[in-house]
Amino acid sequence: MSTPQDGSAAGADGSAAPADAPAPQADVSVGGDGDVTPPEGTAAPDADQPSAEQASAASSESGEGEGASAEQASAASSESGEGEGASAEQTGTEQASATGEEGADGPKKKRRRRKKKKKPSDGEARASDRTPFHVGEEVFGKVTAVLETAIMVDLAGKALAIFDRGEMEPDDLIPAVGDRFVGQVLTDGGRGGLVVLTRKPLREEETKPRIEQAAKDGTLVQGLVTGVIKGGLDVMLDGLRAFAPASGVDLHPQNANLTQLVGQRLDFKVTQYEKGGRDVVVTRRPMLEKEAHERRKKALEVLQEGAEMDGVVRTVVEWGAFVALPQAENLEGLVHISEASHDPRQKITDVLKAGDRLRVKILKIDEKGKIWLSRKALIEDPWASLLEKVKPGQEIDGVVTRVEPFGAVVKLDDELEGFCHVSDLSFERVDDASKVVKPGDPLRVVVHHLDPRSRRIALHPALPPERAEEPRQRVGKNASLQVAVVKAAPPGLQVRVLGATGRHARGFIPAGQTGTPRGTDLAKHFKLGAQLEAKVIDFDPKRGEPKLSITKLAQDEERRAAKEYRQKLKAEAHFGTLGDLLKSKLGGG
Repeated sequence: MSTPQDGSAAGADGSAAPADAPAPQADVSVGGDGDVTPPEGTAAPDADQPSAEQASAASSESGEGEGASAEQASAASSESGEGEGASAEQTGTEQASATGEEGADGPKKKRRRRKKKKKPSDGEARASDRTPFHVGEEVFGKVTAVLETAIMVDLAGKALAIFDRGEMEPDDLIPAVGDRFVGQVLTDGGRGGLVVLTRKPLREEETKPRIEQAAKDGTLVQGLVTGVIKGGLDVMLDGLRAFAPASGVDLHPQNANLTQLVGQRLDFKVTQYEKGGRDVVVTRRPMLEKEAHERRKKALEVLQEGAEMDGVVRTVVEWGAFVALPQAENLEGLVHISEASHDPRQKITDVLKAGDRLRVKILKIDEKGKIWLSRKALIEDPWASLLEKVKPGQEIDGVVTRVEPFGAVVKLDDELEGFCHVSDLSFERVDDASKVVKPGDPLRVVVHHLDPRSRRIALHPALPPERAEEPRQRVGKNASLQVAVVKAAPPGLQVRVLGATGRHARGFIPAGQTGTPRGTDLAKHFKLGAQLEAKVIDFDPKRGEPKLSITKLAQDEERRAAKEYRQKLKAEAHFGTLGDLLKSKLGGG
């Protein structure tokens, strides 16, 4: 039983003695040979039971043999803390009830519940999870690869280790693949890198002053890449561990394969040395930028405007795509969104993706060395052949592929689509295209307008079969059109333009333009379906529907008739000269 925290001693019967009470003296006698005789009522230790020193020695020997560390024991103790805490609460409750701190009728003391520790899920790393090997432990394994700068070792299938060949002396025997290799663990790979082995564990202390000085004066140091960890690389600087961010080992870290650098000895610049060498950060970016600048300078001397080259898309952004040119030291040029496709409405992400290979043309190289590329200069413009296949007024069978409230997209063939606006879908006015058509519906359309500049094809639903024989009429201002009465109301006549499609088929004749006296009942004067002739005087600015007039047409007819009559009178009144009459007679004879 554990001793209470307030300093009171527990009695033999389990009750807690007051803190100021004198501790009872145990009768212990010491024999002549130094043996200790226990007091009465105390069981003598078993002869077979090991003593505390023997148990401690055996525990330390067992810890060395099994590799159990104090950290593991602490972790195991923390895991079992919940069970022990529960036992301690139960013990404290029993002690409180035994001492009678609260009477039988007194208020009960509320027990405070211990919050249970959240158990980590399978995907979360637990604090007690440790690596299979520990720093300072001597291990052995089988050599799997011998590199120029390192030796790769398989540690009994539990982990892959790396050994720096820089530790070996010139006369040391280089192991072969399959040989047994013995070394001491320098880093356990707990951060994600490889296990690093060493035969000179004290080399780190010799390296620290040199790395600290390199951080001050900017001199380069060599380091062995020992693994890829989160955010960068694990680097060993002659026994001193350092971190290299991914942005410091590649100019394009988002597309870089850092695994290929493991086992290589590279030059680094120390950018941070803190905490006595426990926080060291290195980078290769200044060297990489210098090398890239030199390569770019040489490659620009070879590139020429107008040349065609193969490229690989590196990055796609809103305004274009950056393309690397393998034939020019992987220099990058920009394919602007306007040079990616002949269709200006197409998104750049629908045309190009990272990793795509394509053929590009060099448009120009500006004074800053920027390379401007074009993709559409090397691909055929589909509209060049489209204008030969599709003509305004042509009827085509299509299929509705997408419906929006403002209209429907109609597929005409595998590479051609057109758009039919909601105001053109039906003779009746609708505010949502889904009320007329749905995706997958077949639709026979007529090409109303082609816009090569914006790459758009405006479509109208074709006339139904019963109206297919109606003559096509061009709806324009001041045009004279044949119309049919659809509805007569006091404001005017709603008419349908014969042979017209879309919104141009819906016409309106105001009551004042019908050529009838004011107050005439239009429903009685104009029968439904009656065909009339009217003149287009204007268009509705919002709907685009024609506004017609019968009165204006009649006035135009009167003016034309009067003009023809005057010209006829003028011709009859003009007899000519006597010479003209003789000439006409002689010529006729």
